[in-house]
Amino acid sequence: MRIQDLEIPGNLKQRYIQAGISELYPPQAECVEKGILAGKNTLVAIPTASGKTLIAEMAMHNAINKGGKCLYIVPLKALAHEKFEEFNNKGVKTGIATGDFDRRDDLLGRNDIIVATSEKVDSLLRNNARWIPDITLLVVDEVHLLDSQGRGPTLEMVIAKMRYRNPSMQVIGLSATIGNPETLAGWFNA
Repeated sequence: MRIQDLEIPGNLKQRYIQAGISELYPPQAECVEKGILAGKNTLVAIPTASGKTLIAEMAMHNAINKGGKCLYIVPLKALAHEKFEEFNNKGVKTGIATGDFDRRDDLLGRNDIIVATSEKVDSLLRNNARWIPDITLLVVDEVHLLDSQGRGPTLEMVIAKMRYRNPSMQVIGLSATIGNPETLAGWFNA
């Protein structure tokens, strides 16, 4: 499947082509065929370095192009900074939230893509950040951490609360190491 033929915003398409990305890998193409760019909930369980972030980025730009707002959840501050840098300066406003757990961070709502740790999203939910209802696409990177004894319960609660508050929101889970994809896909209605 060629990048040129995808229904993604033209500026993003040109950035990919200029970066030498002309075709999707087979697992990426399968995600497109199954509706990830059309707003379908999707669990992307493919190996490391096979392009999970690219698929999520295309879906986020499509959501933004339709007037939506995206929340990209990561487990670690360092990964949040990495993803912020990756998504920034591509024609959409990108924000990051990783600390100060007792704030609403209403200014974050001015962004199209908000990258945050699961603990920060937990705080934003508890403090009733005004922009949470505007989220139309939730991306959960390293979704296999739902099974983690330390981070799993917070991540599960954050996903459940976001889905409850935004029932029409698209959910995309990304993982290279998930052991039970069918069960998780069922929970995501993916």
